Amino acid sequence: MGIFSTAGLFLAVLLCNGFFLQSCLGSGSIPAVTCIEQERQALLKFKRSLTDTTRRLSSWTGEDCCNWEGIQCDGNTSHVVKLDLKDLEANEVYPSLLELKYLEHLDLSRNDFHNIPIPIFLGSMTSLRYLNLSNSGFSGRVPHHLGNVSNLMVLDLNCINTESLTIDDFRWVFRLSSLQYLDASGMNLSRALNLGVMLNMIPSLTELRLSRCELHSTLFLASHFYLNSTASNIRTLDLSMNSLAGEFPKFIENLTALRVLDLSFNHLNSSFPLYLENFKSLEHLNLGDNSFNGDVVGLSRLLLTQCTLKSLDITNNRFKGQMSRSYGNLSGCAMYNLEMLILSDNPFISGNLPDWLGQFKRLKYLDLSYNSFSGSIPQSLGTLSALEVLLIYRNQLNGTIPVSLGQLSSLKILDLSFNHLEGVVTEANFANLTILEELRIDSNFLTLKVISDWMPPFQVQSLRMGSCKIGTGFPQWLRTQKKVSLLDISNASISGTLPQWLDEMPLQTLFLSDNLIGGPIFQKFPSTLEALFLSHNLISGPIQKLPPTLRQLDLSDNLISGPLPQNISEMVPNLETLSLAGNLISGLIPYSLWEIPDLDDLDLSRNKLFGNLPRYKGWGALSSLRIMKLSSNKLSGILPSSIGNFTSLEWLHLNNNSFYGELPSTLRNCTSLMVLDLGENRFSGSIPTWIGDLSLQVLRLHKNMFIDNIPSQLCQMRRLQVMDFGNNHFTGPIPRCFGNLSGMILDESNGFYINIQWVETSMMQVIKGRELEFTRWNLELLVNMDLSRNNLVGSIPKEITNLSGLLGLNLSHNNLIGKIPEKIDGLKSLESLDFSMNQLSGIIPQSISGLNFLSRLNLSYNNLSGRIPMGNQLQTLPPSSYLGNSELCGDPLPRKCHDDEKSQPPTATSHRQEHEEDDSEKVWFYVAIMSGYATGLWGFVGVLLLKKSWRHAYFQFVVMVKDKVLLAIALRVAQLKNYINQFGG
Repeated sequence: MGIFSTAGLFLAVLLCNGFFLQSCLGSGSIPAVTCIEQERQALLKFKRSLTDTTRRLSSWTGEDCCNWEGIQCDGNTSHVVKLDLKDLEANEVYPSLLELKYLEHLDLSRNDFHNIPIPIFLGSMTSLRYLNLSNSGFSGRVPHHLGNVSNLMVLDLNCINTESLTIDDFRWVFRLSSLQYLDASGMNLSRALNLGVMLNMIPSLTELRLSRCELHSTLFLASHFYLNSTASNIRTLDLSMNSLAGEFPKFIENLTALRVLDLSFNHLNSSFPLYLENFKSLEHLNLGDNSFNGDVVGLSRLLLTQCTLKSLDITNNRFKGQMSRSYGNLSGCAMYNLEMLILSDNPFISGNLPDWLGQFKRLKYLDLSYNSFSGSIPQSLGTLSALEVLLIYRNQLNGTIPVSLGQLSSLKILDLSFNHLEGVVTEANFANLTILEELRIDSNFLTLKVISDWMPPFQVQSLRMGSCKIGTGFPQWLRTQKKVSLLDISNASISGTLPQWLDEMPLQTLFLSDNLIGGPIFQKFPSTLEALFLSHNLISGPIQKLPPTLRQLDLSDNLISGPLPQNISEMVPNLETLSLAGNLISGLIPYSLWEIPDLDDLDLSRNKLFGNLPRYKGWGALSSLRIMKLSSNKLSGILPSSIGNFTSLEWLHLNNNSFYGELPSTLRNCTSLMVLDLGENRFSGSIPTWIGDLSLQVLRLHKNMFIDNIPSQLCQMRRLQVMDFGNNHFTGPIPRCFGNLSGMILDESNGFYINIQWVETSMMQVIKGRELEFTRWNLELLVNMDLSRNNLVGSIPKEITNLSGLLGLNLSHNNLIGKIPEKIDGLKSLESLDFSMNQLSGIIPQSISGLNFLSRLNLSYNNLSGRIPMGNQLQTLPPSSYLGNSELCGDPLPRKCHDDEKSQPPTATSHRQEHEEDDSEKVWFYVAIMSGYATGLWGFVGVLLLKKSWRHAYFQFVVMVKDKVLLAIALRVAQLKNYINQFGG
């Protein structure tokens, strides 16, 4: 926001010193000067090296060069002392500047020198006190000869491209003993030497800017990096946008004279450094966009005790805790200095908004957005009479909007959106907001209730009141807003038709979605309108006319009927977004639709369009089209080869139509494709191998007629998150290389998938046994593989267990054989697993109990055997998960395993029942023995095979006989030993 920059003030003071004193004191009686001829000739030679595209040098004519634009001469000597030549272009810099021996100020900033090196001769211009080469297109190493300009006070080498200029060693800077301001921002200083030594060698240095220099923490941790008292004179230090990580830089502790400290956009992750409370001159502190953590108490204490602090920015960090703790009354200096406070994007800061915020009487800018503040808005905020911007959106605030906020007469921007605020808003809430420019109270639970003839005190440019209940008709007070360019009254329970007076407002963007607005779309809209959002209303009839200035149009989910206008490209020639989904539009897609040159997002899904996609070469004109959604219509035919002309296409949804035939080879030209949904059609043939060359995130071919093997080239799609090939005729094995699909593997460093941003889209997926619709809000978390209902053969490749990010895996209704992979627990994110209707065999591996998120399992109708594993949630799953596997046993099936019957401890009742059963079994056993002798050994064996309890009785008999034989033998052996002992001695 520029508030951290003191360079302008410093340079202004410098310019008012020495030879600039006369001009800074005002016009007065300044004697006329005439430039020296030798210097005039030198300037003309230098002009020849410049390209004056802006005609800035058109005044460089005549004898008196002191009157030329960009030139200033000394009032006494007539020597040229200042040369200010911004915004020019040159391929070289003529050394004729050396003739300007008294030149003290040289500004060549914002030029384009086409990557030539900085001229070495600048090091011979020893009179220079100010040298500005910032953003001038120089490249290469900064020449060490600049160290000869010993009088230099300001050196600005700021560059945009970090690869253009470099400093390899700071030793040449040591010689600039008068240097006060050094800006080397944008250079790659990751390997620069002697930075710390330079800071200690220049006692005059007060402002150092090293932003975007790829500096890392190890540089400042080096043993030689020690700052003495000389370096403590630094007032401004800018180390923003570097690679500093870990702890807060220790060397800063000695820079107690700092007024400005900017460490934003680094990777620092320590707690707030309490020693900053000792910096009694600190005015501007920016720690935004790091990973600072720890309790917010230290930060609060700095706010309340640092008398000089004017601005504090800790945007996008990880501070936590509550700020509502009372610290008593603020000291007088703290009450009247703070002007800007930005605490946004710290989602762990919670609790109530502190009441003491109302004591910062000079506060102009307060941003508390994207936190977790709860409770009500304190009344004390209404006492901040200097406040111009108040942002508290996206928190968890509740209660009503305090009437005291309506007294903030300096307020220009008020944003309380996306909270849980409720209650009635009346005229009193806006009583003194006379200069308000932006008002946002949308996405709350508010009701606006004002008198019918209310005249708001403000003239806003942006008014967002979405989700506020404002009555059944359009509020008449809106007609008083003569400056409003953005109006949002969506989801406001408005009914009726669009009022004619809307065209009186200078609207550019109009949100009216989610209301009950009816009538035809034909309306006289403002001539300035560029974006119209009217989705989820009751708009009916055909589209006959649209504002020609439109760039965005959303009429989805209405009752619009009839065909699309044949001349739609003439009606809205600048259209970029067109969404007509969920209507009753019929007929063919007009050719003119493909002639809108800037069309970026097209959604005609869920209508009644029919016919073929046009075979039209003009499709190539739509070079900017990124999103095409034609799903759920009645379109048919083959895909024309001209679809390959959409080279910028990223999302293509053609599902739920009647397309057929093979995929055109020209589709491979759409190299930007991320989502390809061709489901629910009649496409046939093999999957072309070139699909593996696309960077797809979603490939959905569900319910088509594809055949042959699944090509292994698909494994090249490293970003693939959704693979849905269910309900086709694929054959062959599952490629083993599917285990290399990185988009289905958790990134262990942060626990998230490797994915890209989703747009407003939706997709159907069968997961957990049900067909579910996924939208942009949960699509990024969807990682699913569905190969069900095909003719796949072979075993399930063990490599598939590498896919640790999979949420759903469906291989059902195939001809798969073999065992379930032993390391199935590698699918650690799995929520739904379906291997049913295959020919899998063997046991269910115990590792399946390690799937902690599994909520649906279907292994039914295979040839699995053995005990169902125990552990975690497996026993909570229904028995139907295991149906059709006759050899499975154990919970939750009623069939007990053999080991279960052996391991059950007997009770008194059960022991008596078992004894009675044993007697009965013994009788039947002896009968069986007799019949066995009669019918032969195999007859007996057959009987044993038929009745389980008989087998148990038989084995018990064998054990009993064995025990008796062994006991008899033991007794005989004992008797024999006893006899030997008695008579053998």
